[in-house]
Amino acid sequence: MNRRNTVGTALVVLAVVLFTVPAFFPVQPMLTHDTEDTAPAPPAELRQQGYEIVAYENLSERGQELYVTTLENDGEYRVSVGEGADDFGYPTDGEVRAMYDNGTEPGVVIERPEDAESLPPSDERFYGYPSEEEVNESQAEQRRQTIERYDAMSTRTEEPPLGATPQLIRLAAVLLAVLSLGVGGYLLSSK
Repeated sequence: MNRRNTVGTALVVLAVVLFTVPAFFPVQPMLTHDTEDTAPAPPAELRQQGYEIVAYENLSERGQELYVTTLENDGEYRVSVGEGADDFGYPTDGEVRAMYDNGTEPGVVIERPEDAESLPPSDERFYGYPSEEEVNESQAEQRRQTIERYDAMSTRTEEPPLGATPQLIRLAAVLLAVLSLGVGGYLLSSK
């Protein structure tokens, strides 16, 4: 067997091995924390709409850590299954649809402490006056402070995005397998 056939055979075998990588390393779901949604109403209305309101101080240490890290990462943070906090439910896409159908919202609203200087800024957005009654600045400022004190965080179990490391590893393995198969096949077929 000449060197060309040896290298070609080795590349074809490598391609077969690389094609099996995605089967042995499936993409695992991840737990997503997202604070980009805005709490749509004052606390009393939030409870009526099915939101769970939890004081920041009442979150577990892990729950507080995940909330702060989510805010520090521009409102979205993912962890592996098993690394979440018991404070949060992590519904799947099907469970989220069922929750919306039942009129409840996935996730929680976190009541920040009044002296929240040690926390990153709230991810809530203030859109101005909700109605004609709130036209003076003091009422608008009071509403803004209320909105910033109650921070909505949705949590879910979902597949990682295509740019996530597990997805990129699978894609790289398949691309290398195709390349190895092409080069190996060419070396074996040409004389």
